[in-house]
Amino acid sequence: MPHLSAFTHNLLLVFCLALSLAACGLPERANPADPRIGGDEGDGLVLLAEFPEAFLSEVVDQIGEVRYVLSASDIEPVEGTMDIIGVTARARIRKLTPGEQRALSVLVVDRGGVPTFAFSDTLDIGEKAEDVTVELERLLGGLEVISNLPREVTELQVHIDAGADTLLRTFPSDGTMTQRIEGIPTGADVSISLLGLDKDQQVLVLNDLRADIREDLIARISMEIFGGSVQVIAYFPSYLPIVEVDRFSDSMGTFFRRSDNPDLPAPNEPIEFDDPRFLTRGYGPNGEEMSFYNLDVRPKSPGVVYELIDRRGNPILGQLPIYDRLPGDADYSDFWHIHNVYIQDREYRANSYDSAEDVLGAGLEIEPSETVANHVMVPLGSSANLRYDSNTPRRVQDGWYRGQIVKYLVFENPQSVAIVDFGSGQVNTPQMYAFLDNNRDERDGFALDLEGVTTHNVVTRLPGEEGYSPLWVLQTFRIDVFERVFDLASALDMAKNEDNLIDLGRLVYVNAPIVKVGQ
Repeated sequence: MPHLSAFTHNLLLVFCLALSLAACGLPERANPADPRIGGDEGDGLVLLAEFPEAFLSEVVDQIGEVRYVLSASDIEPVEGTMDIIGVTARARIRKLTPGEQRALSVLVVDRGGVPTFAFSDTLDIGEKAEDVTVELERLLGGLEVISNLPREVTELQVHIDAGADTLLRTFPSDGTMTQRIEGIPTGADVSISLLGLDKDQQVLVLNDLRADIREDLIARISMEIFGGSVQVIAYFPSYLPIVEVDRFSDSMGTFFRRSDNPDLPAPNEPIEFDDPRFLTRGYGPNGEEMSFYNLDVRPKSPGVVYELIDRRGNPILGQLPIYDRLPGDADYSDFWHIHNVYIQDREYRANSYDSAEDVLGAGLEIEPSETVANHVMVPLGSSANLRYDSNTPRRVQDGWYRGQIVKYLVFENPQSVAIVDFGSGQVNTPQMYAFLDNNRDERDGFALDLEGVTTHNVVTRLPGEEGYSPLWVLQTFRIDVFERVFDLASALDMAKNEDNLIDLGRLVYVNAPIVKVGQ
């Protein structure tokens, strides 16, 4: 049998400790099933754990391990594993100390390490050995389903195949909704099917997923529609660890450093990018008013993100993208060069690969694409509500980083009309004419007008135009000509006089996706 996971082991110990503490205050009672030890055999007692009859078919195929713990406040805990004999778990417990109110707990975990059955009670242990039989209880958990379906879908059906029990829940569909389903038998890799039906009960959307169901944690799955095609946003248990992100450390920030401005969000604290510090205004080539997020200085060379593709060349539904860098790393970039990873295994289950090491070590075919996406890693709970392309998802997305979840916001991406140009291994960088607040370097950020809202920065491309990219190379002016620059023609006119320019001593690239043009 597989080794008990650290999570399950700790859960069992905490559970048993709570029982043993509670047992100290329980009243005395007569229990005809209480065993005794000693006697002629002197071999302790035989513990038998029986499964509920409705779940007997699960016993042989799905159980990974059965453990027991016998404890009390005056003895060291006695624990061990139980053997499966037929449809009963059995163990002989030796070297017991007689006494009252001994807390007994039994925990069953499946092959995925998820607790599925349990028993807990107290026993009075005497001097004569007897068998003791207990009946296990099936553990139940919950599932949260988040959906955002088109108007044509009038009903969402959720089919759950939980071993001996198959559940069906039906909900009327009205756009975005969240539904909680309780009473699901726990287990690893539970099969879940989501069906979106129209008024004539025709299936318009179908997705088959898998998720762990636990007693103490809610699993979450989501299904959304973007641009007419189904995209499973995420399905993984909510207890997976989330990577800590800090965008304002000295190693990460240029415009925005917490050491310069202590009011910036703390490490891993949610960031509201609609705050005027990050969301500001400027001008387009013809003087159009436009708004952009200032996401700080970033390198021109992108990082690598792995996206898994099936044998037909389609993205594997439910599989999260896999990243190999975090904010603060020396070569971190908000821009990611998409590498397609081809999966030939028909039985591959989404998210079996969850790290770059997994992908690179599996000997898979990997093909670099010609596409770069602007995926900005952020702390959990962060938000940025504006996008130039209305089809671009606004809520925080999920990816993998070394077996943990990393959160990110999507701006320009392969499906966006504002796609990022890519060539020669680097992101295309059109020019932004800009003014710095301190007239010297970028530490204090862009200069603003008297109302503190609008820069006089001018961009040379707008989203959807050839050559657009949200990564801009800065050409900086002296603050003296701030009021005289308001479109590309005036910027070019001011640039003719070298006295109007500031030499920063290096090329500075800023991630500033344009999210709105016009008022």
